[in-house]
Amino acid sequence: MKPAFSYDTMPYPSKFFLQTHPDRLATIGTIFGMNAPNVKTCRVLELGCGNGSNLIAHGFNLPTAEFVGIDLAETHIIEGKQAVAQLNLKNVELLQGDVTEMSVAEYGKFDYIIAHGLFSWIPDFVREKVLMLYREMLTENGIGYISYNALPGARLREMVRDMMRFHTSEISDPLEKVGSAISFLSLLSENTTEKKTFKPVLENELERHFRHDAADIFHDDLGDFYQPFYFHEFAELLKENDLQFLSEAEFHALSTNSFPPDVREFLAQINDVIKREQYADFFRGRVFRQTLFCRAETRLNRQIAPEILDNFLVSSSLRPASASFSAISPNVEKFVGAKGVGIEINHPLTKAALSILGDIWGCAAAFPELLEKAKKMLENENSNFEDFSAQADTTRAILFQIISGTDLIELHLFQPDANTKASEKPKINELARWQLNQANNVSTLLGLDLKIEDEVSRRLLYLMDGTRSAEDLLRDMTEFIERGEEIEDKQDLLNNLESWISDSIAQFAKLGIFEK
Repeated sequence: MKPAFSYDTMPYPSKFFLQTHPDRLATIGTIFGMNAPNVKTCRVLELGCGNGSNLIAHGFNLPTAEFVGIDLAETHIIEGKQAVAQLNLKNVELLQGDVTEMSVAEYGKFDYIIAHGLFSWIPDFVREKVLMLYREMLTENGIGYISYNALPGARLREMVRDMMRFHTSEISDPLEKVGSAISFLSLLSENTTEKKTFKPVLENELERHFRHDAADIFHDDLGDFYQPFYFHEFAELLKENDLQFLSEAEFHALSTNSFPPDVREFLAQINDVIKREQYADFFRGRVFRQTLFCRAETRLNRQIAPEILDNFLVSSSLRPASASFSAISPNVEKFVGAKGVGIEINHPLTKAALSILGDIWGCAAAFPELLEKAKKMLENENSNFEDFSAQADTTRAILFQIISGTDLIELHLFQPDANTKASEKPKINELARWQLNQANNVSTLLGLDLKIEDEVSRRLLYLMDGTRSAEDLLRDMTEFIERGEEIEDKQDLLNNLESWISDSIAQFAKLGIFEK
């Protein structure tokens, strides 16, 4: 009897990855001088697509683009096809199949090909086929994405993995295997006699596993295959397949700003981008990479100037921290993003631009239009520009530095069509409702990733099905909170529930979670 495929025995959890969205890939390509394929009409392939949750999220927002996913697990594809049918997606096709049997003759070419969580966890011969598929199937200006575990950091993870696999080698049941592995790792971390170097590694890995689902641990850390790569090794594999390194999927991941001055100077002297990235990984102890690449013959521009911002849409959640914010003031103003991270700015035009972006988040603004709006804001506060062009150049330089070194400001080529206002009876879009039943995250129609972990917020979203007014929501949420046995600070929640619901609806609307 043929043994059951592990992903059929324990399916991988539903996940979507904004860093693989065609807009993100096209934006990075354009930054480096590529004529990236049009996001609205692109053709996308995902290798190892799981239950299709990633492609479903992208396809829902890009109805005129085409998405194809392939996965070996029958369970994944059955579940994914049910979701595609439920959401009535005509542009998403999920297929059960073996990547080693794929060919360009059967599937055609694709503008964007992605493989997340696949490359380091498959046999060598499958890896060779995967790279061959990228070489054969990428269009002339196509962009590939592959995530993989990176060295040197993944060596420590591999060590812990080996010990957990040894301990659980005679256990076949997935949940029992995971439970035994975590118990053993906990025992190790608490009782190792080597406290200086070994204990911190064990504790860090134990903490990491506590944040993951059992299926993540079973497949990623207890699976049969695990092959991390030094970056220069991965780059050589690309070269052997007539491909070349483009960037990391997150542009700011290329930044060296977090390093001490001596390290930045050391790296700046290395002209070869592959060697520079490899040395940066040495200093970071990097564990994981999400690498973008393109055809070897594609000409790239790595001398990027702030003027490039004029070609993009810009978005940011940064907002003034002070209630008495004044853009015209020369004083330093602190701006804080959605994740609580802040920066300080004292340049009036830049402060005005960031304030505007914070007001319209999660929508984006064309950069030239943003500058004009910021100028008008200052003029309304009686500010006179002696040289607007010079001031605009300063704003470009400041924002480009933030974009290059952080995720506080993002660039886009595509602005999704979304409703940013709530109706009298608000209704979340069908994609978000489907995701709400599958995972902790939901994606909005503006392409944002919202993590909804607390049961009160999840219940509010669930109740917003188009049948309830604000008054109805207040009544039903009051009943839910009063019945909840494990809800903390019940009375405080109930005392402020009406205003919390109103604020939540307004915020959800702004982020594009309601149906069009």
